[in-house]
Amino acid sequence: MKKKQLRIFTYLPNPRIWKALITANILGIEVEIRSDKPSNLKNWLWDFNARPLSENDRTSLNATNIQGKKGYKGNLIKTKKFLILNPFGTVPVAFNISGTNGVFESNSILRLVARLGKNKYKIYGKDLFNKSRIDSYLDSCLAFGTMTQNYTLSLYFKKKISKYIINNTEIAYTTFLNGIEKSLEESKKKYLVSNNLTIADICFFAEFSQFLFYETKAIGYSENALDSIFDKYKKKYRLSKAFFCFLLNHKSFGKIAYNDLMESGVLKKINFKKLQYK
Repeated sequence: MKKKQLRIFTYLPNPRIWKALITANILGIEVEIRSDKPSNLKNWLWDFNARPLSENDRTSLNATNIQGKKGYKGNLIKTKKFLILNPFGTVPVAFNISGTNGVFESNSILRLVARLGKNKYKIYGKDLFNKSRIDSYLDSCLAFGTMTQNYTLSLYFKKKISKYIINNTEIAYTTFLNGIEKSLEESKKKYLVSNNLTIADICFFAEFSQFLFYETKAIGYSENALDSIFDKYKKKYRLSKAFFCFLLNHKSFGKIAYNDLMESGVLKKINFKKLQYK
């Protein structure tokens, strides 16, 4: 049995942590996952040794009750060590196996996993300029995720969404996919950066999944007549959709993401097929 190289504490399903899990699967890196549904994490101890809280934990631990933010209701119990290793106090978070170092934010966890792998895969680029171009895509994905978060969280909590949020989300969505579409249209390479799969492709897949996952599930149970931003622009971004499907055909992408995308209705929504996008 291979030795585990890191531990991740997260909620699941979580398309953003798919970045690290897909990369780990490709590189053969063993990851320990501690997770639960988002609504259940209020009953967990947030710590390197994260676990469901026992009654003894609640009374004996030197931990801090912190009001949940960004998708969490009620108080969350976080140890002082957790807040030292992860000063923003968020999940997902990755730790080294000894629990002496913490890495937060999904793109940083993704980079960590890529750096742990053998360079022969060139999954984080072949040289400094190549790596930096990959970083450019990761930063663009991060901006897209940040600018659409109010929309996806509102969908998750079934809140009424203002026209202001919808308009800003459409701008973020079209700006992001205009860049992806142009990259795919003009590139003679198989993937976004090179003919080898890189974490730029994995990051695009996960962030686009995040958006589709929440929008598809929310519109499915919405009592309001909410129009899908994806549907509104699906004819415009055909290459991006085809590239997404192409990546999902990869065994590591399918192993990590297929079931959740199927359950949420995303695969039906995008008319997933086994195809080549070019």
